[in-house]
Amino acid sequence: MFNCYAVLLMPCIFPAQAVFTKRNGLTETPVTTVGGTVMLDAAEVGGNAPLFIDAFFDDKKPIAHIILNMKSFLTLPTKKDVRRWGPETEWSCEWTTPNGRLASNVAVSRGYTNVDVDAWPNATVEESIRDESASPSPHWALVISCPTIKGLDSSSARLNLWGKFNGTWVYDRYSIPVSQSRFVKRGTDFAICTMVYGGNLTKAEYLKPWAQYHLAAGFQQLLVYVEEKDHSWVDNALRKYIETDQVSIVPFYFGKISERKDFILQGAMENHCLYQARGMAKWVAHIDIDEYLDFLRPEVNMRNYPLPKSNSKDVALVVRNDFFGTSGDQHRLNAPYPCHINFRSENIHKIGHRSKVIMRPEYVKALFPHFVVKQDGYTQIALDADVEMRLNHFKLCDTSGNGCFGTTEANMDVGRKTFHKRLMADDSDWKTRCSDMIAAEQ
Repeated sequence: MFNCYAVLLMPCIFPAQAVFTKRNGLTETPVTTVGGTVMLDAAEVGGNAPLFIDAFFDDKKPIAHIILNMKSFLTLPTKKDVRRWGPETEWSCEWTTPNGRLASNVAVSRGYTNVDVDAWPNATVEESIRDESASPSPHWALVISCPTIKGLDSSSARLNLWGKFNGTWVYDRYSIPVSQSRFVKRGTDFAICTMVYGGNLTKAEYLKPWAQYHLAAGFQQLLVYVEEKDHSWVDNALRKYIETDQVSIVPFYFGKISERKDFILQGAMENHCLYQARGMAKWVAHIDIDEYLDFLRPEVNMRNYPLPKSNSKDVALVVRNDFFGTSGDQHRLNAPYPCHINFRSENIHKIGHRSKVIMRPEYVKALFPHFVVKQDGYTQIALDADVEMRLNHFKLCDTSGNGCFGTTEANMDVGRKTFHKRLMADDSDWKTRCSDMIAAEQ
C-alpha cells in the first residue's frame, strides 16, 4: 500500500535538529491545491490510506500544518488504531526547494501531531467518544506539523511526508505544495465554520436565514465548506454576502468519500478551520446550519459579549444544545424560519454531548464535533443555557416546522418505559430575537 520504504534510506532519521542530506532524482510534478480538493489519490479515496486534505504554513510560527482525514481510512477505528497514529508513529518531513539555495540538498526534520508530545496521554483523540454518538473517535482527523528550515524559499518549497510505525513505513506523500494563503481573513474578531452538502435541508431557504442571523449577531466571516463537486448552488444562495466578503466558500469535495454524504470529513473540516484561523481570527465557532447561537441576555450579541480577557486562561466557551420542535399547531407563529419554531426540549444536553464551542484557535490543539482539546494549562467556561447562551438546534426541521427531531424525541418510546424529553413552549422570546436578526440588513 505504501512505498516509502522502497524509495527512502538515509533521509528517514529523526534528529532533534534538522539535518541536510543529499538527494537526487526526485522529479515529482508539483500539484496546485485549493482547499485540498485537487490532490485526490485513488488509494486514499478508496479508503486504503489516510486522506490528504491540505497543507499550509502557520501564520505565526515556522511550521507547516498538514491535515489528514483518518475516518475514511479506518471507518470504525479501535483505540489501538487511534494510538498507533499518534505518538507511536514517527513523522519525517523533508523539504525541497528547487528554486532556493537548497537546490542540491534537502532538509529533513521530525514532525509531530496535534495530539502527541506533551498532549499525550492526557489529551488523546480517544476523548472523542465523549460525544456518545459513536465509539471510538467518530470524526477522526490528524494534524501533522512540520518545522520549516531557516532560509527556506517558501514560494517554491515542496514537502515530502513519511510516517513510520514499529519499523514499518505506513505513510508517504511526495512533492506536497504548501500554501501561504488562508481562507480565514486576517484581523477577524469572530468567525464561524460550517460544512454542507446538497440535500433537502441545505437549500437556499436554509442557508440564507442561517447566514443572515449569524452575521447580524456579530460574526464577521462565515466559512462554508462545501462537500460537493459543484458548489454553484451555495454561491447563488449566499451571493450577496460573498460579494461583501462576509462569506467565504471553501471547496471540500473528495470524490467517492464525499459522494457518500455521511459527514465522514467533518473532523478534517473542523481541524482545517481551526488551524487556518490561527493568527487570523480572535475567536472561532463551529456549528451546523440547523444550529443557531442564541444570545439570551437583552441587547447582547457576539460584538459585545463579555468574553474572557486576552490574558485569561479561559480559551473556550461551551454552548449547550437544546433541540427545538413543534407541538400541535402552536408552533405556527407569524415569523420566518426558524423563528416560528417555538417549542424546545425540557432536556438541555450536558456539556460535551452535542455541545458546540467558541474558541481562541491558538490555544486549541484538536477540535471534535462537540468538544475541544486545549493546550495544557488552559480552561473553558460552560455557559448557562438558561440566561447566557444556548444552541438552538432545529435538526430535521423543514421550513414549515415539520419533521423536527425534537418533536420525534418527545414522542419516543424506549422499551417498557415511555422516555419523554418533553417539549415546552419557549418563554424567552426566541421569535423576536430571531426575527430581528434575520431582518437586519448586513
